[in-house]
Amino acid sequence: MLRKGSLLLLIFFFSFQFINAQCTLTVVIKNIKKAEGKIEVGLYDGPENWLEETGQYYEEILDCTSSPEQTIIIENVAYGTYGFSLYQDENGNGEMDFRTWIPKEPYGFSNNPRAKWSKPSFKKCSFDVNQAEMTIEVDLYYW
Repeated sequence: MLRKGSLLLLIFFFSFQFINAQCTLTVVIKNIKKAEGKIEVGLYDGPENWLEETGQYYEEILDCTSSPEQTIIIENVAYGTYGFSLYQDENGNGEMDFRTWIPKEPYGFSNNPRAKWSKPSFKKCSFDVNQAEMTIEVDLYYW
C-alpha cells in the first residue's frame, strides 16, 4: 500500500515527465517531381507567428535529390501543437517565386490542405505532438 507522501511523489514524477516530454518527429515530404534546388521547411508552434519568415520553432533546408520523397527527422520536439509549411526553391534564389499571386514553385502544409487562393490558417494545418515518436507526411503541390 502506498503512503500519502509516496503517492504525491509519484504524481509529481509523472506530471514532470509529461511536461518535459519530447518527441522525435519524422517528416516525409512526398510528390517531389524535380531534383532541383532546395526544400525549405518551417515548423511553427502557434498561430502568432504562422508563416512569418522569422517565426519558426524549427527550420531546415534540404538539398533536393532524385527521389520523389525525402525525410527529415527532428529530435527533441516538446509536446504541443504545431504546423508545417514548406516549399521547393527550384531556382535556389532563397524565396518562393510567384507569377502574379500564383506560386511558380511547389509548396505544402501539414494536413495537406489545398491552398490555392490564400494561405491556410494555422488551425487547418495544426497537429498535436503527444507521443515519443511521430511521422507526418506532407505532399508538395504544384499550382
